[in-house]
Amino acid sequence: MNIRPLESNIVSAIQESTVEVFSSMFMIDVKSEESCIKDEKNIFTDLISSLHFFGQKYMGKIAIFTYGSTACHLAGTMLGIEALEIDEDVKDGMGEIVNMIAGGAKNRLESTMGELHLLTPWVIAGKKLTIASPPGGESGLSIESQAQFSWIMTRFSYDKGHFDVGVQPNEVPKSYTIDSDKKMDMNALQAENRDLKDKIASLKVTISTTHSVV
Repeated sequence: MNIRPLESNIVSAIQESTVEVFSSMFMIDVKSEESCIKDEKNIFTDLISSLHFFGQKYMGKIAIFTYGSTACHLAGTMLGIEALEIDEDVKDGMGEIVNMIAGGAKNRLESTMGELHLLTPWVIAGKKLTIASPPGGESGLSIESQAQFSWIMTRFSYDKGHFDVGVQPNEVPKSYTIDSDKKMDMNALQAENRDLKDKIASLKVTISTTHSVV
């Protein structure tokens, strides 16, 4: 899928929503920097907080990519605690942050992408995480996407660090298309999301103790 036609609107929606969330909820002044399209196999980070979205025309993911220290500071600020390591509180906090950013972006994106539905956030943490399957079965933690897709990435910075917010849009397959006589089965989508979280949890037995999954 050529995502270039969607890039400008997605970048604007993410910029506006992210700045709004951090200024109104956390009193943090974040600045939007460069935006680019990046292949997901080239994305590496310490923590990914993500959620899926589904609509009549488009589906995909919205995610925050952060280093551990930045995630601790952002989640700690939101929760009013001093977070020194990535624990359940930090992961819960980052899940809520991506949920708020996605909620604000959703309202701005629906004018061009149609009605969208957001699913439950999921968070993974470790070292040099990637969301794409490594070629040749290389070791390390990865979460397999539908395929290796491109992300529209926007970097944000503030006085304590930086983070990236990405959107990975795809056209809904024809078999999923909703016509006027058929509405999207949200129960099925929720079940798919639960299955994804189960798969993520199963990776716990294949990674070192320095990684954790929720």
